[in-house]
Order: sequence, then C-alpha cells, then structure tokens
Amino acid sequence: MMSGRLDDVLGAWTSTCGRRAEAAGIPFGATRSDALGHCLELGKPSEFRRSDEARASLVLKRASGLSIFVYFAPEDFVEAIEFGRPQSGGDVILYGDVDIFGTPAEELLQRLGEHDRIEVLEQGRSVTAPDLLLALWRPALPEHPEDEDGRYFESVLIARPGYYG
Repeated sequence: MMSGRLDDVLGAWTSTCGRRAEAAGIPFGATRSDALGHCLELGKPSEFRRSDEARASLVLKRASGLSIFVYFAPEDFVEAIEFGRPQSGGDVILYGDVDIFGTPAEELLQRLGEHDRIEVLEQGRSVTAPDLLLALWRPALPEHPEDEDGRYFESVLIARPGYYG
C-alpha cells in the first residue's frame, strides 16, 4: 500500500532548497533506464505517447486504480510524475495530513494556499502551486452542493524545479 506523507511517499524534500528530489521513489533527473527500474518495483509499466509527444512516457496502473505517469525532458531524464485518482483506498496520496484525492477540491485549495501561491485556471478545473512544484486537475466543476462530479481532483502532477517556467 502506497500511503504516507506526500513528502515521504510522493516526493522527498532535499534539505538545501526545500524542493522535491523524487516522487514515488523515482528521482527527478533519473535516466529513462533508471526510471523504468523504479517503475518495475511498483508494477508493470508500459510506454505511451500523447498525440503531440515525440518521445514516449511511462505509465503504470496499480491494483487500486492509481495511475502513475512518468514524463521525460528532451534530454531523456525524468522531469515530471503524475498520479491519477485511485478507484479504491489501496493507495493514498497525502500532502502533510491532507489526502489529495479524498479531500474536496475547495478545501484542498484552501489548505495548499496556506503554504504557497495558487494559480487557478479554467475556472478552477486546473490549479498550479508552482512553488510546491505541483499541479492539480479535475474535468468539471460541481454544479450544486450535492454534485459529486468535479468535487475532487482527478490528478496531481509533481515536477522538477524549473518545470513551471
């Protein structure tokens, strides 16, 4: 079960600059070969390409439904890692004591805003916390208080320093 603090599980903090040095045990800056080895420890990765990508990324799906995507820079080193919402509770992604996928989006934004500036795009469907090196996404916004569609974020992307500009 992958659970624990975000900085313990998804990203270890470096002591010198307060930035994540890895996510899910996959170091930022790792070669493709090294990243593949780390992915094999978590499941069975495969290659995929988004329509506009020249180089392949890696993806693996855990038994909980948690998806892990590993993206590479043009120089073929790990530059970002994205996690897609699990379908069951087998894998829990935390930031401090806050469950990224189990906390309503509005509460999550409030909590993250206590630690970093938040850039809200697409009317709240996409959110970046550039100093925390993370981005959140959801496909829709809730239309009313009881609406579950869009109430929670569907993905979180953790990146290397410099990724957001």
